[in-house]
Amino acid sequence: MNKLHLLYEAEKLYSIENLTPEMIAEKLNISRRTIFNWKKKYKWDNHIVRIKDFSKQFADDIYNIGTKLLTKLNADIDNNRILNKHEICALENIIKIINNEEKEQKKNLDNFSFKKKSAKFLTPDVIEEINSKILGWNGAY
Repeated sequence: MNKLHLLYEAEKLYSIENLTPEMIAEKLNISRRTIFNWKKKYKWDNHIVRIKDFSKQFADDIYNIGTKLLTKLNADIDNNRILNKHEICALENIIKIINNEEKEQKKNLDNFSFKKKSAKFLTPDVIEEINSKILGWNGAY
C-alpha cells in the first residue's frame, strides 16, 4: 500500500470505526508516531465531530420519519382505510436502518473499549515451571 492509501485507511479506522491510534498502528503495520502525526496534521478529531453531528441528525430524521409514518399507518388502520404497501415497505426499511445503526454503534463501542494485552507476571507457579523445565531444578535451591 502506498502512503496516501494508508493515510486514508488510518483516518477511516480512527474516524468511523473508532479504533485507537495504537490499534490502527498495529493493524496497518505503521508506527504509532506516524498515526499520531497524521491525526494532528489532518485534524482527525474535527472529522469525528462532524461525522457524529451528521450521524445524530440522520438518526433523528429517520426516527421522526418513522414515527410519522407509523402514526399515519395506525390512523389508517383505525379508520378502516386500505393500507398503502409502499408506506409499509418504507417503514420496514426504516426499521432495518435503525437496527443496522444500533449494531454499528455496538460495534463501535466494542472497538472503542481498550482490549489490553494480558501481561505475564512471575507468579510462584511460573517460577516453579521455569526452574523445573528450563533449569532442571527439582525444588531444592
